[in-house]
Amino acid sequence: MPTVGIVGLGLMGSSFALAVKQARPDDTIVGFDHDAATARKAMDRGVASAASTDLGVIDMADVVVVAIPILAMPEVLTGLRSHVAGKVVTDMASTKVDVMEWAAAAGIDMVGGHPMCGREAAGIDAADAELFRGAPWILTRSDPTVIGLVEAVGAHPLVMDAATHDRLVAGVSHAALLLSVGYVLALSSRADWADASKVAGTGFRDVSRLAGGDPVLSAGISRTNRENLLEQLDAISGSLARLRRHLEADDPRLIELFEEARSVRERWAANIASSSPSPQPSPRRGEGA
Repeated sequence: MPTVGIVGLGLMGSSFALAVKQARPDDTIVGFDHDAATARKAMDRGVASAASTDLGVIDMADVVVVAIPILAMPEVLTGLRSHVAGKVVTDMASTKVDVMEWAAAAGIDMVGGHPMCGREAAGIDAADAELFRGAPWILTRSDPTVIGLVEAVGAHPLVMDAATHDRLVAGVSHAALLLSVGYVLALSSRADWADASKVAGTGFRDVSRLAGGDPVLSAGISRTNRENLLEQLDAISGSLARLRRHLEADDPRLIELFEEARSVRERWAANIASSSPSPQPSPRRGEGA
């Protein structure tokens, strides 16, 4: 059976390792992480049969999955080149255009990938073999080896080009992240935030959830999908301005905007429920790591 090499043993990489081991127990998992403590944990906990801070551990792999923060990709891909000749290489980065260009510059023919799932908690301690179950997993081209792994961990592959990926996820994932951050910053800057925080309930928890993610990952997403995000934020600003006008005028047609939004979301939820080949992830999991 194949040996799967995982570069980066944080939340996504370790979760993937656990999911592969659960689905294909005869596969061998080897891993790299720049942090020695994480590499030791990976072996102690059975996440990987071998793990090291030396990229040479990847030499024994047949297929390689890169699961590191976006802004670390150029340097790691350059260092990885000599270890992946003749191997299938894919990644888990949340943006694709820049990442695919970095891979090409490093001389790596990579199948770009992005599992549309995640969690606010980071690191190997948060790893979960069920993280990918029911999630879309976007690929920049169809590759039987990568598709086999994606389907084995319970995700369903969708093939699209890198530019289309970045444009679409800017709206359904990355803009939601920035809105969550903006919401938290606006509320926390209020003079009465100390009192308001005591009465915050499910509304605050739900909208602020994405703001609780890893700042390094969030910065990488934002910087590598900047143009699409700016366009999406302009559109959202227009919708907020429309809501504000109705509210300021005490316009009874405000309810029509609420009804329209609810209808859109209900249709989306119904489509997801009817098309998903397996149960959707738990609500405690976030999208777009």
